[in-house]
Amino acid sequence: MEQKRISTVRKLSVFVLVFAIVFALAGCVRYEARSRVNADGTVDFSFVYAMSTDLGSDLSTGTKDAQKAFADAGWDLEEYKEDKYSGFRAVKKHIPLEDLEKELNKTGSFNGFSLREVDDGEYVLEWDVSSLTSDASSQGLSKDYLSQYGGYMRFVLEVPGEVIETNGSASKDGSSIEWNFFEINDSIYAKFSLSGGVVLPSAATIAVNKDKTADVSLDFEDVEDMEQFDDLEEMGWDISGDSDVTASQEGVDLEDLEDLLVTTELGFDDFTFSEKDGIYTLEWDASGKAMNLTVELPNEAEEENADSSDDNVLEWDLSEMEEPVSAQFKIKKAGFPILLVAIIGGSILVAGIVILVIVLIVRKKKNKGDGPKKPSPVVEVPAAPIQPSPIAPQSPAFPQQYAPQAPAAPQVNAPYVPQPPVNPTAYTSGSGLPNPGLPQIGSVPPQGPDNNAQN
Repeated sequence: MEQKRISTVRKLSVFVLVFAIVFALAGCVRYEARSRVNADGTVDFSFVYAMSTDLGSDLSTGTKDAQKAFADAGWDLEEYKEDKYSGFRAVKKHIPLEDLEKELNKTGSFNGFSLREVDDGEYVLEWDVSSLTSDASSQGLSKDYLSQYGGYMRFVLEVPGEVIETNGSASKDGSSIEWNFFEINDSIYAKFSLSGGVVLPSAATIAVNKDKTADVSLDFEDVEDMEQFDDLEEMGWDISGDSDVTASQEGVDLEDLEDLLVTTELGFDDFTFSEKDGIYTLEWDASGKAMNLTVELPNEAEEENADSSDDNVLEWDLSEMEEPVSAQFKIKKAGFPILLVAIIGGSILVAGIVILVIVLIVRKKKNKGDGPKKPSPVVEVPAAPIQPSPIAPQSPAFPQQYAPQAPAAPQVNAPYVPQPPVNPTAYTSGSGLPNPGLPQIGSVPPQGPDNNAQN
């Protein structure tokens, strides 16, 4: 019974791959197997099989048996719909390395796949698909041909340690290897170790500031050899931590952000950052990388494909991404509420200044029309007439005279005006002789008992 099942699985494996190649001739298939080896000796494996919706046919043709085989083997299935391609994705995580070959053979989609340990911590992976892909290559199929229609047929291997040997295309940081099915002349081959390679960041954070700079931090886990950070320090990165290490740079000009990350050779090979007409664009083909990316923006993004976004914070789980990271945004110097308050406050200030200027102009014109201020006129108050005092009894030896009166006190704001002299003839008999009936001018009344009594 088991032998019959194995035979059926092998036939299914051949059928699925051949069916994919047939559709590849029309440039309308996506076929990807991705194996991510973890440092703990386990593997996360995913498989995507999808066809273009432009075919106008039943998309389940040729995939029903494959989906059933993955489901029966205990894989998680989910619908795949991206860029006018529709199909399914099968995922199984934390497969022990020694069990990977057996788990893949259960699905019937990886005939000829093998993985074995050849030394302590060193493994060799092989997958013979050349007999099936050679015919497709002879018909002119290539990676470029499929990419014109958004399609591909590839296998990607990610390792935590050193890639010792491979016939695939390795990334600059050596953490991943890719094979295109139409460029394989021999079996897929790779020899790698679980340690000894460059430790890649598990998380990256880019905080964009309003002054057109960025604060960048890279987080590393379970670091055993700190020598790899010597180069980062020479490049100006601040290094902190021991086992869990953080490399950071603050105030990086946005125009230098791309070069800063790419030159680290830590998995940012395809990272791009550009600006045009005030719109900044971040793109990164990092699908399948075991990393979380966080981008903090000064304001809301114009466009983005983040897994989650909250208060201008965008987050991507790159291990689940099937398309490049993408985000577009502008840097606004002031938010709308702040700008509105500034406009209102400025308007009030200007209005107050205008009113003050008008008041000063009106007051100045009024003072100029009145002319110089004239002094208040002096009002002359006539002196009170001298009233004769009662005739006091005098000594019989002297004639009776009027008592002299004190001059009237000057009035406020009126200068004292002396009175004209009295006509002497008024006090004479007309012949120039004293008039005995009137007092002499300037005469002093005799002092008598009555005067002393008055004083």
